[in-house]
Amino acid sequence: MKNKPEFPASILSLTVLCLFIAGTASAQTAREPVALSQDAPRNSKVTEVSARIASMYGVDGQMVEDFVQAAVSLESRTGIAAPVVIAIAIHESGFNSYLFTNTGNPFGIKASRPWTGPTFSMWHDGEETKFRVYGSAAEAVLDFGEFVHSRTWYADALACPMDDYPCVIDGLKKTENESGYSMNPQWDEGVLAVIEKAGLQDLAAR
Repeated sequence: MKNKPEFPASILSLTVLCLFIAGTASAQTAREPVALSQDAPRNSKVTEVSARIASMYGVDGQMVEDFVQAAVSLESRTGIAAPVVIAIAIHESGFNSYLFTNTGNPFGIKASRPWTGPTFSMWHDGEETKFRVYGSAAEAVLDFGEFVHSRTWYADALACPMDDYPCVIDGLKKTENESGYSMNPQWDEGVLAVIEKAGLQDLAAR
């Protein structure tokens, strides 16, 4: 009877080590924050619209461009058109509000469950309120998309064609039967006005 060939101990050890390193690298990648490459080419429309927003609101152009690029690049993941995302960000913060400058959160999203990340507390609507803190424009935009998808009452907004901005925004506003993105009854009109004023529809023609 032939002896079974033995697997050399050195090769076995090397194989285990390689698997460990690969697994560790994979785990580290999964924990890395969302970010977009700063070297990625940016469409002229992104740069043009960003410069226009920066001029209109007196804010840093590169910062605005980071958010506009994130909204454009992550459209397929958020399921929300970039003009709507940026219009809401502007309407809620102008990219210069006290909350935004302290949190990188232009959407005014509170630190409600299941958020477990960093928070910032400030007096809001008559009480101390915690808001989400983001480390990058990409993280903020992606979390905005996840926030909208996690609220069942926004299903009608997500059912709209992405390029039908009035339909999407109407689906996000407060009604008698559904919570809305804002308590302001004119919120939808304000967001649509931002799209027109800042020419955000140009992002759709990039």
